[in-house]
Amino acid sequence: MTRQRILDAARRLLAQGIYSEVTLGEIAQEAGVAHQTLYAIFRTKPRLAEAIVAEGWPHIAAAVQLLENVRESPDPELWLATVATMSRRIYEPCIDLERFLRESGDAQLLDRYRQARHRRYERLNLLRGLLEKSPRLRPGLTADEAVDVIWSVSGPENYIEFVFERGWSSDRYESWLADALQMLILRQAPPRHVKELNLRSPRRPLRS
Repeated sequence: MTRQRILDAARRLLAQGIYSEVTLGEIAQEAGVAHQTLYAIFRTKPRLAEAIVAEGWPHIAAAVQLLENVRESPDPELWLATVATMSRRIYEPCIDLERFLRESGDAQLLDRYRQARHRRYERLNLLRGLLEKSPRLRPGLTADEAVDVIWSVSGPENYIEFVFERGWSSDRYESWLADALQMLILRQAPPRHVKELNLRSPRRPLRS
């Protein structure tokens, strides 16, 4: 319980402040423990920061499974809407840690941030083969480029800017991201009634 109280206090101070300026003494005070207790458990601020980061991602596996669940669907709109939902579910509980890793200035934490970015790209690679086979991929855009666009637009930076800095709700962010990805990646689908007409009405020969 003491360890968790320290981690919760450190996350509040480190993730919301400036990493280099927050001291172990301030964290101990925020957690309501003696400095010696904090030191005995974590020893250094980098080790404490690593412990915060290590426990901050248990929800990611369930969010990533959403994309696995739609890989058999032929609907590219569903794939991209699922990317938006997955991104929202990943960022919402831990965007403070994403921002902390990016802005800490600590070499080890920055390396963790780069690794997280690489893992996110690898997860989105699942869409490469689906997009290659889809007739809906926007002309002039390769499947490789499409994955690059998805990776960039769905990154945590946009969530931070829209939700934290501009005050959007997470629901609004998810809706915007789904729409943006579909406009950037897919050619427009023909209206449903046109497709149904093409399927149901046999072609008549032209009269001479």
